[in-house]
Amino acid sequence: MTTGQAMTTEHIHFGDSTRQAALFETMILAAAADGSVDKVELQEIYRRVFERPEFHGIQADDLRAAIEHAARRVGEAQSLEHILPSIVDRLPDKASRELAFGLAASVIVADGRTPLAELNILKALQDMFDLSEEDVARLFETAQSHGEFPPTKGK
Repeated sequence: MTTGQAMTTEHIHFGDSTRQAALFETMILAAAADGSVDKVELQEIYRRVFERPEFHGIQADDLRAAIEHAARRVGEAQSLEHILPSIVDRLPDKASRELAFGLAASVIVADGRTPLAELNILKALQDMFDLSEEDVARLFETAQSHGEFPPTKGK
C-alpha cells in the first residue's frame, strides 16, 4: 500500500495503512456498534489516545480529524467482514491486537451499557485477532477498571 502511508509534518497525519488508524477504527467500530457514538464513548477515545505512547505527539485537532476519518471508513464498510481484515492487517503483532481489543472494550464499557451489538463486535474482534478466552477476560477486566494496557513496540 503506497497511497495510505503516514506522513509526518508539523502535525501527525494518518494514512489508512497505519497501525494508529487501525486502532482508531477499532475504537470507532466499538463506539458505533449500537448505532451511535455518544459523548461518553468519545471522551473515552480521547482519554485512551492521550494516555497511549502509540499516539504520542497527536494534537487535539489532528485527533478530531483522525476520528472523523476513522468514522467515515467504518461507515463506508458494508459489514464487519469488509473492515476487520484491513484492521487485522495493520496490527502486526499480538500486543497490538490485544491493545486494539482492550481499547474497543474500554469504549464499549464507558457508557455503562453493553448491548448485544457491542458484545458482537468484541466477539468478532476476538475471533479475528485470535485471542483466547483468558486474553479477552484479562483485557475486558482492565477496560472495566480503566486500567493501563501494556505498551506495544514502536508507534
